Amino acid sequence: MKAYLRAGAVLALTAVVATSPEAQQRPTKPGSDVHNITISCFRGPTSSVIWDRPNAVFVEDLVRMGYTYPEAHAIGERICRDEWGVGQHDYMRSSLLQIVAKTPPSH
Repeated sequence: MKAYLRAGAVLALTAVVATSPEAQQRPTKPGSDVHNITISCFRGPTSSVIWDRPNAVFVEDLVRMGYTYPEAHAIGERICRDEWGVGQHDYMRSSLLQIVAKTPPSH
């Protein structure tokens, strides 16, 4: 009986977390604005950045901006694997702006 109660509590908590406003947010639709870059990174199961990598929407936005795929992926890796950027969205944004200013896309 206790196992059923625990399972029910876990399912109820999962439903609350899955329907929270944070879980419902979606990234910007790719291709909607050439100057809108969605910084989206996969964060692994650990607090270190060993699994972290850029999500496709991030790389695609950079390609759409004018970078080649290898350049866009390298920029995404640089932003997503920076330990100082974990949980620091303003830092990630300012780092990306610095990179774009120093190395603009070569249309």
